[in-house]
Amino acid sequence: MTGDDEWHDVSMLRDEDLARLEAAWRTQQAPIVGKLLPGLTDARREELEAAHDVVLPAELRRWWGWHDGVLGGGRRGGWDSSIGAPWNFLSLEEALDVRRFQVERDPFPPSADLWDGEWAPWWLPVFKAGSAHFFADLSAATDDGVPMHLWAPQPDPPFTAVFASLGEMIRCCATGIERRHFVWLSDLQEWEISDFISADAMRLL
Repeated sequence: MTGDDEWHDVSMLRDEDLARLEAAWRTQQAPIVGKLLPGLTDARREELEAAHDVVLPAELRRWWGWHDGVLGGGRRGGWDSSIGAPWNFLSLEEALDVRRFQVERDPFPPSADLWDGEWAPWWLPVFKAGSAHFFADLSAATDDGVPMHLWAPQPDPPFTAVFASLGEMIRCCATGIERRHFVWLSDLQEWEISDFISADAMRLL
């Protein structure tokens, strides 16, 4: 596939996708590169899964097995934890803590028709930007990946996936950096979003 078609590859996250994203960060000297933490061990992941009564699909195990967030954490925000768009990289522990907080504060209604901003227990945030989250729908995970949805304080209902898999989202982000839709400005210490951003890259915003 060529051109923007490659952004619609829905297969699950691969090691080459992770290498490509990190290479894109390094090319633009993005500060997240120096903040990445080591990947989760299987033992620590299983401990967190048991404590929060979740089982991660393969795609998320690969993601947090690559790097378990950033030094200082992603919940605080900050451009040194940004993956390139506005989204900050959460560790698994941070993601599970956010999930627990949201579920306890706003339990999901008996019917989706009654939804008014609540959080479902099968939603697991992976990235955050302010009060918004990109989350994985654990209930819909397949061998092809886990769908990624957007939740925001005043959103359209978040039941339609923005990306069919985490892999598709990461490839979209890497392509956006490579094509300079997202440009790291070292003097301002922030990511600039191009005025000519494509419709596909807009899915990250």
